[in-house]
Amino acid sequence: MKKLILALAVLILMSNTAFGQEDEPELMAASPDYVISLLAQCKDDAVEDEITTSAMNSYLLTCINDELEASYYMVIKVLPEED
Repeated sequence: MKKLILALAVLILMSNTAFGQEDEPELMAASPDYVISLLAQCKDDAVEDEITTSAMNSYLLTCINDELEASYYMVIKVLPEED
């Protein structure tokens, strides 16, 4: 009987550990076209929000990364170059 209880306890502890690990989903890089479209959208938002020239790059990077995170893409570290 003790062996049965011990086996059940081990089984419960092991199953809890197996299901307790929630791995972060692996994020993909967004396509350059999508990032450029986000840049254009964020520039429009910056005009509406009356962002100063000195704060523009920081605003755009934050805006783009917020949209990328919401879509489960990897964030970027530098602003993309427009063609």
